[in-house]
Amino acid sequence: MGKADVASMPLHHESGIQICVPPLCKPLYMSPTSTNITNGIIINNNNNNKNTSTVVANGGKGGETIYLQMPSEMEILGNQVAGHMNDGKCIGMIKHNDTVLKPTVAKECHERENYFYRELSNTVDRSMIPLRDLVPKYHGNITVPINGKDVECIALEDLTKDFKEPCIMDIKIGRRTWDPKASYQKIMSEEKKYIDCRRDLGFCIPGFQVYKVFNDELCKFGKDYGKQLDKESAIDAIKMFLNADQGFCRSLIVQILATLWRIQHWARNQQRLRLYSSSILLIYDARRLRECIKKNLKSTLKLQRKNSLYRPMSLAVGLNNDSERIQTGFSGQLTKDGPILKSSSSHNKIVDFNLPNPVNVNNTWQKSIKSLKRTHSFQNNYDKDVQNRKRDYTYMLDELCCENKSECWANVKMIDFSHVYSAENCDIDKNYLDGIENLVAIFEDFLVESE
Repeated sequence: MGKADVASMPLHHESGIQICVPPLCKPLYMSPTSTNITNGIIINNNNNNKNTSTVVANGGKGGETIYLQMPSEMEILGNQVAGHMNDGKCIGMIKHNDTVLKPTVAKECHERENYFYRELSNTVDRSMIPLRDLVPKYHGNITVPINGKDVECIALEDLTKDFKEPCIMDIKIGRRTWDPKASYQKIMSEEKKYIDCRRDLGFCIPGFQVYKVFNDELCKFGKDYGKQLDKESAIDAIKMFLNADQGFCRSLIVQILATLWRIQHWARNQQRLRLYSSSILLIYDARRLRECIKKNLKSTLKLQRKNSLYRPMSLAVGLNNDSERIQTGFSGQLTKDGPILKSSSSHNKIVDFNLPNPVNVNNTWQKSIKSLKRTHSFQNNYDKDVQNRKRDYTYMLDELCCENKSECWANVKMIDFSHVYSAENCDIDKNYLDGIENLVAIFEDFLVESE
């Protein structure tokens, strides 16, 4: 049989799952069977198990508290920004040591995603091998006792384990998010979500969290926020996520783009899979971004300094504005010994705060000496200086204790493969590719702006 004779061949299994797989694609991706295969650690449930603890999770329909009984070494993943959360019906992601457990929501979807990871680990297909580095590391299928029931979970690497202040954004790729087996009700439901964003960009933003680098505030945005986004506001949301209020950090943009380009290259060439409702996860450490911004700011200040140690231009302009005609006597220059004042009859001189000064007592500058001395700094508030110094010491201690500090502090991964199907005609997945192309174009624009 030649390539021209290739046709979709339905494969039937006892489980009732049917996927059309072309003969050429058959060795790579087959439908998962109903057999319950466990490749990971099985944690047995026992009502008398002393290692079981009750976990408190917020997220019920009315904001009520939800109690989950699970092994003591496990906890609810606090960094989850999208997907099935703890709402009383579903169990959200679980953190277990250096792994994240994704519980079963729908059995068929769970088996499909589990099968995808297993096959990807063992594939010899050259077009699929690059995908291994673009998805989280797979640690098998794990059975976990939750509320007295055994729950199947997919164990994946914790992508944020080395990040002190993880900023995370979930971007769902594709204008079409429903798979070939979706019911009419499911299709109608999906078509009503994220309408403007999906139509104009080929992706949507179900949720993200960001640590603000200038005030250390953690901000979280969920699906209700994401559903209101259009093309312009979605781009603004990405800028907010990148802490780009005062400009982009070029290092951060480059790190993210480096992986996005690899995903783009893979999507342009692979002809084996159809990815529906799959996401791109953007992650970076806000603490490392803060350090990067601080270093860049110090370099900028060094370039701006000239003859004096400090040049607070706002202070100089505010006090010596000719239009206001306020005679302050302040030259606009500060040294470690104090301000340099102007004098009409003599050269500029250094003022000693501890000696009587013959200058007019009504002088605006003289009136502000007390407040300036109180702050212990002509640039910053003293309390703020102490706060920043404590934070710097905390960072230094974390660095000394950290064994795996990487030069890269941003990461991008492809996630969510519950709705992956084989390509019927072995051609490009245009639905997925269009979303990736638009996302890459946005970050390339950011890169240009950062120059």
